[in-house]
This record gives sequence, C-alpha cells and structure tokens, in this order.
Amino acid sequence: MNYSEFLSKIRRRMETRYPEAAVSIRPVLKNNDTRLDGLLILQPGENIAPTIYLNSYYARYQEGASPEVLIDEIGALYEKHRSPSLFDLSLLRDFDRIRDRISFRLISRSSNPELLSDIPFLPFLDLAIVFFFTLEDEVIGSSTVLIHNSHVNLWGITKETLFSLARTNTRSLSGCEIIPMENLLFTENEKEAFSSSDTAKIFILSNRPRIFGAACLLYEDVLSSFADTLRDDFYVLPSSIHEVLLLPVKTSPSPRSLLDMVREINQNDVAPEDVLSNHIYLYRSAERRLGIVLLTGYYETKHCPAG
Repeated sequence: MNYSEFLSKIRRRMETRYPEAAVSIRPVLKNNDTRLDGLLILQPGENIAPTIYLNSYYARYQEGASPEVLIDEIGALYEKHRSPSLFDLSLLRDFDRIRDRISFRLISRSSNPELLSDIPFLPFLDLAIVFFFTLEDEVIGSSTVLIHNSHVNLWGITKETLFSLARTNTRSLSGCEIIPMENLLFTENEKEAFSSSDTAKIFILSNRPRIFGAACLLYEDVLSSFADTLRDDFYVLPSSIHEVLLLPVKTSPSPRSLLDMVREINQNDVAPEDVLSNHIYLYRSAERRLGIVLLTGYYETKHCPAG
C-alpha cells in the first residue's frame, strides 16, 4: 500500500466511524518547507477540530505496524482532543483580546520562502523574526497560532506593531536563561565534538519552556551581559529553533570545526522542522553586535533589536 492509498484508507475508515462528520485530509506547510498531511474530522455542531498528522503513521506502517492498529490509535487520538463545544471564533477577530498574547520566534529565511510569502516577518541576519499568539481556552486547551498576513489585514496593523508587542510579551511570557551545558544531557555528536573538560565552557541559551527559545538571541542585554561575564567574545551555535549554544572564543574549536559540527547535527540529530540555520554566529562584545561567521575571515553584523 503506497502513501496515497494509505491516506485514502484512513479517510474511508474515519468516514465509516463518523458517518455524520465531514472528514478531510489537507496538506499543511510547516517550518523549513516541511509538508504534512493533516486529518480533520468535523462533527455537526462543532466549529473546530484537532489536526492529526498522518505522515508518522505511514512510517510506522512501513516498519510493519498493522493498519488496523494505527486506525484505532488515530481514532483514540481524535476522541481525546476533539472539542464538542463551540469555540468562540470572535476571539480571533478581536485584536485587543490577542495583543497581550503575541510573541516572536526565529526561523530560517532561506528554508521558508513559501511560508514567508504568507506571513509578516522581519529579517535578522540569515533568519526571520515571525510572530504567533497563544490561546488558552476551555474548549481547545493551550495552543499556538502562527500569525499570517490575513490576520494583520483583519486587525489593521503592521509587522512593526507586532514586533513592538512581541518584544515585551515574549520575555514576559517565556523568560530567558543561560545554563551551563554540563547540567544537561548531550547528543552523541556533541559528545564526540567536545571532551568532558570542554563542556564546562559551553552554555545553553533558551527560554523557560524550551519552546522557540532561540528567539532569546534577540535580547541584546542578555548577550552583552553574558559577554561581560565571560570577558570574552563568544560563538553562537544554532542548536535548533528551541535553543542555541554559546561558546567562549578563547576556549572554542576553530570556526570550521564548529560549522561542520552544526551541519552534521542538523542533518542527523535535529528534526527537519526544528532546524534553525547551517551558519554559526559570533558576538563581539566591544561592538555589541551579533554576526554570521564567514570562513573568508569577515562576518555580517546585526544589532540585536529586542533590547
């Protein structure tokens, strides 16, 4: 059974289970041009439904899992997350009810041309600052919603307004912290790249929930304070969209070694939708600037805009 046949089988079985529901499978564009197929089951009297991504289920089928077992799991997941009550859609239209929930995160510019054509963003080095808001609701629980151009058109605002709000909200809602890597676990590639004595010189920058924490790179005062504590410049390695690694220059391997490590980890250890960048960065304390390290010996710089 090929992938298309698998999707058709899932849709037919769900239509049989829920004969009064509207059952559909829709393509969903995620970060880094990752494309997933989402199952939607919308019952009469409901105006919102959970999206169940089917790609991983097909991978399990290819590994030998029974289609019937997978169909039962999908059905159970739907029942767990369905929202039989009506969701208040007016919340999405009322900007005053959204403004304090708007945050930003960082994604790759080069890996997201199609996505960025449909969402407001601001460039930052080779990255893009994009915006989302968090919903807390009795019907749907907690979820995040990426802000699209249709949202800003509906609200009558600009991306500069989004940034101004997110600059305050993101830090207030999620915080920001730097933790020595020796306090946390390593991936196998990181173990090979650094000896145990080196790990005391590596730090992790992220937010409290460890979700979209690479956005902490936008806080100039955090980076400058860390540089002052080190009394050194430092490299920034984009571990994922959720966190970055900070390494003092004086005790770091060569830029080429760091670049090779980042690219190997991105290829082997990071989910495609979580990759941030294949570049490394350098923060120069004297200039209070973060820049992309170019192996030609120069680097493009950018002031960190969030303060």
